Amino acid sequence: MEEAFAAVMTAATSSSSAMPMDPRIWRHLPQGLVDRVLAFLPPPAFFRARAVCKRWYALVFSDSFLELHLRLAPTLPCFAFFLLPSKPPLYATSAASSSSASASASSSSSSPATAAATTTSTANRPPPAPALLLDPVSNSWHRIPLGTIIPPGFSPAASSHGVLCFISDDAGSKTLVLCNLLSKLASQLPPTPTPRLFPTVGLTVGPSSISAVVAGDDMISPFAVKNLTAECFHADGVTGFYSPWATGSALPRLCSFEPGRMAYAAGRFYCMSCGPFGVMAYDVGTNAWEKIQPPMRRFLRSPSIVECGGGRVVLVAAVEKSKLSVPRSVRMWALQPCGRAWTEIDRMPHDVHAQFSEAEGGRGFECVGHGDFLAITIKGSNDVLLFEFYRKEWRWAPPCRFLHGGSGCGGLRGFAYEPRLATPCMALLDSSSFIPFQGFSG
Repeated sequence: MEEAFAAVMTAATSSSSAMPMDPRIWRHLPQGLVDRVLAFLPPPAFFRARAVCKRWYALVFSDSFLELHLRLAPTLPCFAFFLLPSKPPLYATSAASSSSASASASSSSSSPATAAATTTSTANRPPPAPALLLDPVSNSWHRIPLGTIIPPGFSPAASSHGVLCFISDDAGSKTLVLCNLLSKLASQLPPTPTPRLFPTVGLTVGPSSISAVVAGDDMISPFAVKNLTAECFHADGVTGFYSPWATGSALPRLCSFEPGRMAYAAGRFYCMSCGPFGVMAYDVGTNAWEKIQPPMRRFLRSPSIVECGGGRVVLVAAVEKSKLSVPRSVRMWALQPCGRAWTEIDRMPHDVHAQFSEAEGGRGFECVGHGDFLAITIKGSNDVLLFEFYRKEWRWAPPCRFLHGGSGCGGLRGFAYEPRLATPCMALLDSSSFIPFQGFSG
């Protein structure tokens, strides 16, 4: 252990004139002080340090250390990407999905993986694709398998801080599974009462609270889908409030949700409505929806709503106008505090846009924001374009070494993710499973 500390201290002091600390001093430090030092490490560095000794390896099972790490660990703005299939999966029929939902409900006391294994609709499906974590600061990729965490037949739908949300693929009542990729802790929410096909999902979690929204794609008959209702799940460990899937207010008329994510900021969920484009906002406190007019809505292509640093709601879209006075570009608008007006904050430089247009080829793209970073993924491609708001810098992320080739795939779908060893909010859910901690690969 002293040799490991010596290597760390030598690297830390190599660029300074200070004398290196005698590694033997670590032998006499109180364990509580050593734990406090380790708690400041970001998760990738901590998992590397676990190899030093048995005690450090066992720290992830210590409630006191996890609480300390939750308070002291630095924020690491990462992105979790998932490889999309080249062809959409086949979905179960209404009858099969109903039996699957009832099986999930009857086995709510067991883990999600066990409950899903008992249903015939997911028996022959391949395991979920691994999560590919990108650290935009160090430009490094990590790979986390999901086969032991998420059952077959579930797809990533939303994220909040250190929690990822997966939704069942079968048409009918939807089941949501929340998981922490590092601790391999998975918790299942009760099935939604309203049957749906491809709803839009929003999630926000705090240290002791969970709020989820599932909206649109109501299956009013086996052959008809309408965007009519939304359902909300709330659980708060401080107040004891628990509301499983209460029906929200009616959606605005003529809204047409695109299956995708919601952004959350200042007590409101935001998502896109297509044909024509509009921004839908759901206020959690008042249980009310409203439609916000986007800028240049008649000339937008592939619009995305993201949440960036400081709780800013940003609209990112390609602008394609026939008039020569308005060049084609990818622009960003920030929603003003009034909640109705937009201000353009940046646009893609001409040289970067030329490279991006050549790579994108009109196939469409998606955006996700986290902190000071924005990530753009191209449909049918493994390329990721990053933008850093603070430096106003555009750059391509390094190729993911866990992916081989870019053809024959549906592209990458990204989510904002903050690696955390502990996510105490998941203890609010009764159905949970625990498997030993998952480290970083790569």
